Amino acid sequence: MNFRLSTITLLTALLFTAACGSTKQFQPAPLDRDLTIDGNLSDWNTGQALFDEREQANYYSAFDDDFLYLYIDIRSAFKDAAVRRSGFTVYLSDDEDRRNHIGVGFPPGTFNLLREYSNAFNDFTRDGEWMGKSENRELMESLEEELFERVMIVERSDQNSDPSYGFIDSSQLEVDGMEIAVNPDSRTIGLEMKIPRDGSSIYGFRGNQVWVGFAIEPPEFRIQGSNEYSATNTQRDRYGNRVRQQPRSNRANMARSLGKMERWHIIQFED
Repeated sequence: MNFRLSTITLLTALLFTAACGSTKQFQPAPLDRDLTIDGNLSDWNTGQALFDEREQANYYSAFDDDFLYLYIDIRSAFKDAAVRRSGFTVYLSDDEDRRNHIGVGFPPGTFNLLREYSNAFNDFTRDGEWMGKSENRELMESLEEELFERVMIVERSDQNSDPSYGFIDSSQLEVDGMEIAVNPDSRTIGLEMKIPRDGSSIYGFRGNQVWVGFAIEPPEFRIQGSNEYSATNTQRDRYGNRVRQQPRSNRANMARSLGKMERWHIIQFED
């Protein structure tokens, strides 16, 4: 009996350690120079500031007494296209239970900008023929031209609730000392952020241990086909005809094909 209890305890500890190990903890590089928030990496000490190197994007971080600095260098055409469509959202919190409470997305992505046209957005996520109409293509093209004009704010009441979305001008963030910029002229997007550490920013964090999350979050598409249906998985359209509900696995595959990602780290500032 004691052996079994010891084994269970050991397995539980190993599982807990593995779960914790999946979230990388790091200390950002102490800042040794002034940084201009312009979307360029040229004034960063990249060798010291790099904390996560990946094939499709590199992640950098630095800090001083007053600010946390982040730079996300998108490196692949696929990731760049995903960001332009679905946006790139950065979450920051010193409360693990509310780590995705507030996110700032820049660029917001054309899919998200379409949310301001609620009827068009609903049709876009449900009608597989929506993009085939010339007026809808023109709308999406006009949103592409606005891609770097607004910042998206993502807010959740708790980790499992559906997010709400709002859009503001970047100058509204600057009121509280936060700065955000991309260089739209580069081949792929580079996102640069400067965030106050005193709790005055929209994130509100002030602790020495901070959760940071990076996400590309495509909308949930519920496009239905009418060629065949299953008696156990059907709905009726507005005309009463049976239509096949898109399987959850297909929606997951679509999200992956659109570049969906979520990655978390823990920032540990110097005590």
